[in-house]
Amino acid sequence: MTDDALGYLHALLQAHETGGDTRALLAAQETRSQAGFSRLRTLVQQEHLEGSEAEELLRIEQLAQAHLQWLRSSEARVREAPVGSEATLLHEALSAFRAQVTPLLESAWALERTDLEAHKRYGQQTLHWGQLLGLFAPLVALTLVFSLATLIYLNIRRALRTLLRGAERIGEGDLTSELPVNGDIDEYDLMAQAINRMATQLRESVQERERLAKAEAEASEREMRRYNALLEATVQQRTAQLEETNARLTDSVKQLQSTQAQLLFADRLATIGQLAAGVGHEINNPLTFILSNLNYAQQVVSELDAAPTGVERRELLEALAEAREGAERVRLIVRDLKMLSHPDDRESGPVDLVKVVRSAAKMAAHEIRDRARLVQQVENVPPVHGNSARLCQVFLNLLINAAHAITPGQVERNEIQLVARMDDSQRVTVEVRDTGCGIPEDKLERVFEPFFTTKPVGEGSGLGLSVCRSIISAHGGKISVESEAGRGTTFRVSLPVHGGEACA
Repeated sequence: MTDDALGYLHALLQAHETGGDTRALLAAQETRSQAGFSRLRTLVQQEHLEGSEAEELLRIEQLAQAHLQWLRSSEARVREAPVGSEATLLHEALSAFRAQVTPLLESAWALERTDLEAHKRYGQQTLHWGQLLGLFAPLVALTLVFSLATLIYLNIRRALRTLLRGAERIGEGDLTSELPVNGDIDEYDLMAQAINRMATQLRESVQERERLAKAEAEASEREMRRYNALLEATVQQRTAQLEETNARLTDSVKQLQSTQAQLLFADRLATIGQLAAGVGHEINNPLTFILSNLNYAQQVVSELDAAPTGVERRELLEALAEAREGAERVRLIVRDLKMLSHPDDRESGPVDLVKVVRSAAKMAAHEIRDRARLVQQVENVPPVHGNSARLCQVFLNLLINAAHAITPGQVERNEIQLVARMDDSQRVTVEVRDTGCGIPEDKLERVFEPFFTTKPVGEGSGLGLSVCRSIISAHGGKISVESEAGRGTTFRVSLPVHGGEACA
């Protein structure tokens, strides 16, 4: 009401300044005020019982008259006042509101708070008595239920003890005893009669079963003796057949293992034969300058009659150093060939993969030299679990295949990459990538099949990649291929790290 009064005063002052109609504002405000007080009277009549709302309606009526009188007096004061005295009018109107209306509002609020406190006390008293009643009633009910339950429990316990003793005697095998039955037909008597009938039936059933068991035991014993004799004969016959079959299987496994080892070694020897011309050339070059330098050294020594000069001594030492370097190159080439041609493929253990890959690269160098550049990235990889000779055979085959996929004479335009990396803490992956002719899509799925080859007739046996896959599988690894015709091929070999879970 206070906020509405302030809005009404501001509206009157604005209308007075602009020459507006203050009486219209008064009429509108009176209508709103009467409507508000009418709703308030209706609410009071709905909340109170009949005859108890007269005092509150009287206060509402007094407040409505005081508010209406203030509205009219404020409008008359503003309408008659000269222009420019708005601040004084606002102060006087608010003072009149505080003198005429505010005391009635404060009285109404005080009576309302008193009424609320009375309702609060009544509610608290009602709640207190309700709590007491809620506590007392369950105690009484609980006492009655407990007494009744105790009485029922004692009667049931007495009957159950009697039934339990009778059941224990029956359980111990005393099927002749019977439970006492009273004259009253109640639950106990029905249970006792049922247990007595059960004991009688059990006694008769036990006797019948004993008779049948005796007859069955005699028949079973006769049948068992017959079956035992038949079983012993069958076992002896099957044992002899199994021993014979096992011996044949053992021989077959040994033959297969021997054949597989011979096949792997034969493929390796075939690879060595394929490399023979290039390796001979590799050995011939260092042997040529070894012999030349040794002839020079022999000639110089034979021509010397006295101590050599400083220049002659230096030239002689340089010739001997070059001869030693050439001999070392020959030794390394022979060592790599010896590792590849070693026939014992069953020994396995930690293998230096970097050393194996580089040895394979050296042996395939003469095949790669006229076809592509060889890029090696095989540093910092841990040892893998396997056999060095068999792994060298795998990477040598892959490098030779990569070289044969590239036409000779275009070294600067082609490249073969040899990359080794750690996939995770348990596996190492080696990739052999080339920029050669690639493998057609319709033949890509068959490259690991035995005797399948994409090379012309007479240039390939079709066993290289099949042997590679069998070697990698025996090492607990995987080999895969990706290729695109005209773009190149990538072979990817994954091997377990020595000592990791993958090789356990």
